[in-house]
Amino acid sequence: MQNNLNRSVKVILDLCFYIGLILEILVPVGLKYAVQLIVKLLGDTTEYTKILDHYPYAIISIMLVGASTLAILYELRKMMKTVINDDCFVKQNVTSLYRMGTYAFVITVLKLLRCFVYFTPAAVIVAGVFLFAGLFSKVLARVFDTAVRYKEENDLTI
Repeated sequence: MQNNLNRSVKVILDLCFYIGLILEILVPVGLKYAVQLIVKLLGDTTEYTKILDHYPYAIISIMLVGASTLAILYELRKMMKTVINDDCFVKQNVTSLYRMGTYAFVITVLKLLRCFVYFTPAAVIVAGVFLFAGLFSKVLARVFDTAVRYKEENDLTI
């Protein structure tokens, strides 16, 4: 049962990664069309009209956030492989957790910088979520690092 859950999570992470990769590639082509469609549906008073006013910056910031998100998903996929193999307390996972924390901080900074160009409340909320996710990931990396050291010491004594 547990292994089925692990494999299901891995499949979900794989799907998210590949769908995200496709969306990342489509951003330069599809963003303007998507925003125009939303403005047409919701009207000119929607906050999405600001994206068209700052289109080059929007493309760059969305793609950088997307790349950071893909990097987080990539690290999660690597970690899930170790969980499936029943070997999750390894140095590789510590490195992945540190990297995910860094990528989350990059997303936080990008979202906050975007607020200076065009403000949306959602950007502040997303920045806050990724700030705490980054902190959580860095703390969890330290916990995993300690667990890996204990495991290595234990493996040497047996």
